[in-house]
Amino acid sequence: MAICRIIETGAKPEQYEQVRAHLGLGDAAPPGSMVHIAAIGDDGLMRVIEVWESRDEAEAFAEKVIEARTEIGIAPVRPQIQYLEVHKIAQNVGATA
Repeated sequence: MAICRIIETGAKPEQYEQVRAHLGLGDAAPPGSMVHIAAIGDDGLMRVIEVWESRDEAEAFAEKVIEARTEIGIAPVRPQIQYLEVHKIAQNVGATA
């Protein structure tokens, strides 16, 4: 069963980009994930919405993110994460942000 998670990262956009660079992600979604969306809230902090095949895969990647945050000097505070069971994913072919 696929899961969706909504993450209140507590990170500024530049910190989010530092973590992605540290993990070597480039513009790709995290390995093993189906969808990765990063958005900036009204408070200027990043929110991430991801879809994964399993919660275990998502949580394993979260550990890598916490390690990266620690290594580059961003407080390794565990973000608030909400997990939801995916009911449906619908995409328009060729759609971009």
